[in-house]
Amino acid sequence: MTLATATAPIEGLKALFYPPKRGEHWLSINLALVDDVAETFAVAKGLGFKPELAQISSRQRVELHALLFYEQTNGDPMTTTNLDDKIDYLADQINPAAIRHPYGGRLLHT
Repeated sequence: MTLATATAPIEGLKALFYPPKRGEHWLSINLALVDDVAETFAVAKGLGFKPELAQISSRQRVELHALLFYEQTNGDPMTTTNLDDKIDYLADQINPAAIRHPYGGRLLHT
């Protein structure tokens, strides 16, 4: 079997890169790891998200995701209690291995 790879962003899709840059923060779902893409979008919309297709590239691969949330911060620690509750709900509804929630440049505070 041959796997297709993308060498440039697909026109019309938001393009993100992993690992994220300092201050980049997003929540997405890897669509290759869910059983039902339409149901995944419905669950996300029910939580108040407006999912959009996004291409997330890393050194090893390119993945197609439903991007639920994206922001660029100044690097300050974030308070995401409400987001954490939504992630927990998503994990109960879909394959939790499909959920991606990276934050670039997170600093540990003591």
